[in-house]
Amino acid sequence: SLVRELVFSGRQLPAAQAASIGFVSRVCHNKDVMLSEAMVLAEEIAAKSSVALYGTKNVLNFSRDHTVDQGLEYGITWNMSGMQNRDIGRAAAAMMRKEQPLYPTVEGHTATKAKL
Repeated sequence: SLVRELVFSGRQLPAAQAASIGFVSRVCHNKDVMLSEAMVLAEEIAAKSSVALYGTKNVLNFSRDHTVDQGLEYGITWNMSGMQNRDIGRAAAAMMRKEQPLYPTVEGHTATKAKL
């Protein structure tokens, strides 16, 4: 595998190759572009339901260390619990108004709209 090749040989992985194989999501031309793109992505993520983000992260981490069947079952459980909160209704209402939805944070405080 490429990982073994890199580890055993000690050779560096060029940025373009890392991007082409999905090792990194993007390559930026300089630090300023990288910081700008990182902030745009962070704002996009921050505008999402914190319950959905937490659940997704939890399922991904669990699935990494378990069988496919166990991961799917765990994901189903998280999806069912996620359906019990009001974020889906908030998203649907905002979509109908053609607005960005506002979700409460995990602590219960109302989040502000992301500046996209």
